Amino acid sequence: MPFAELAGRRIFYEEHGAGDPVLLVNGLGADHTTWGLQTEFLKEHFRVVAFDNPGVGQSQGPPGPYTSELFADVAASLLRSLGIERAHVVGASMGGIIVQQLALRHPALVRSLVMHCTWGRCDRYLASLFRSWQAIARVVSPLDLSRQLWLWVFTPSWYERAGVIEELERQTLEAPFPQSPEAFCDQAEACIAHDELDRLGQIEAPTLITVGDSDLLTPPYHSAAIKERMPNALLHVWPKMGHAPFWEIPDEFNKLSYEFLKAH
Repeated sequence: MPFAELAGRRIFYEEHGAGDPVLLVNGLGADHTTWGLQTEFLKEHFRVVAFDNPGVGQSQGPPGPYTSELFADVAASLLRSLGIERAHVVGASMGGIIVQQLALRHPALVRSLVMHCTWGRCDRYLASLFRSWQAIARVVSPLDLSRQLWLWVFTPSWYERAGVIEELERQTLEAPFPQSPEAFCDQAEACIAHDELDRLGQIEAPTLITVGDSDLLTPPYHSAAIKERMPNALLHVWPKMGHAPFWEIPDEFNKLSYEFLKAH
């Protein structure tokens, strides 16, 4: 199994395909498998690198609480360890704040930037939501925590699709490397502390921002605020979509991402 030893951090990653490199960065509580539908598509066109952030999956150390800055530095170290000088970077939710930091702290590494359903500054509403999840994580099973999170992530119509929730529950129960409550809470601290909205105008890399118009977790006003600071960025709003278009409408999501990446 591929691991990178990065200044005391043992980071698990996978590579697929060949061509221009694309780094996929996960959200809160998610490991590299979250990008499975994108990896399978993008590997036909790019060299795709997906990895586990510290605190989830098979990556180890350092102990939290974490920051978006630390996560970005880990991602940068991984790219350099793989001999990648410039990469397209794609992040969703917490992954979106990580790729913001990557573009701010390590701009030479970023060829283009794609941010999905994310925020530039954690406001009181979002912080309160993360705090409530931390409290739940400390007292319930991973499956029950996931059931709470999915209510904020997926649209009601997703729940009506035959078998999809049952499959998610099965995957959660059978996950070989479940995240501990402590690690979930430590990752959530990075989400709460992130506040780079007023610096995003410094990012020069071509940028695509997307959000669902019915996203309960990160309502579209977060993406609008990012776009305001980055007037040259492209903003795409998914109609009738929540926090996870990469799961609910993967064909549309992959097509838009591919077209943007190929253009840059």
